[in-house]
Amino acid sequence: MKLKSKGLTDEIYMDVPRDELNETVNGYYRLIGGENKNYDKETSRRLRAFGEELYRKRSYEKFTAFKADHDDMIIGNHLRLFSFCEHHLLPFFGEVAIGYIPNNKIFGLSKFQRLVDKVSSKPQLQERLTYQILEEIKNRLEPKGVGVVIKAIHTCVFARGTQSTSAEFTTSAVDGIFKENHNTKQEFFSIINSDGRLRL
Repeated sequence: MKLKSKGLTDEIYMDVPRDELNETVNGYYRLIGGENKNYDKETSRRLRAFGEELYRKRSYEKFTAFKADHDDMIIGNHLRLFSFCEHHLLPFFGEVAIGYIPNNKIFGLSKFQRLVDKVSSKPQLQERLTYQILEEIKNRLEPKGVGVVIKAIHTCVFARGTQSTSAEFTTSAVDGIFKENHNTKQEFFSIINSDGRLRL
């Protein structure tokens, strides 16, 4: 079965034979120290199902906008983030804060999380992901200004190399009035940081 969604630049193919996928997953299982006698063939089915779930998130396009007659800042904070480091294929996870000032259009509040899930549902770099979320907001709402902050823990840092158990990485991107007006930018940052560190 070939899954394809209009507007996506990439495609995902789910027609890999079960035995071939199972062999690939089993090879990775052994690479990380698993013993063949303990390998569960259902693992490849679960992995395929997870891939399909990520594809559905990546394909989501029901970002309905509503007319708005105000220009006060709207902020979504503590939005769940889960993605994969494209360098090591290990997860990174944390939270996203998005703020924007409407220009006659607003999202339904659930779309904040939908948008984060859409952009983060494939191997990524946190730095690039931050700007991609910002661009999605800009292109869909054309706001007067927008800001995005990501705080995340990377398991490629936690589990390999330096093996830091406390490292937390923050990236930010701003545009429009958030970039032009220092007070607007500071208002956004003060609100999203008012309750302390990243919550997991």
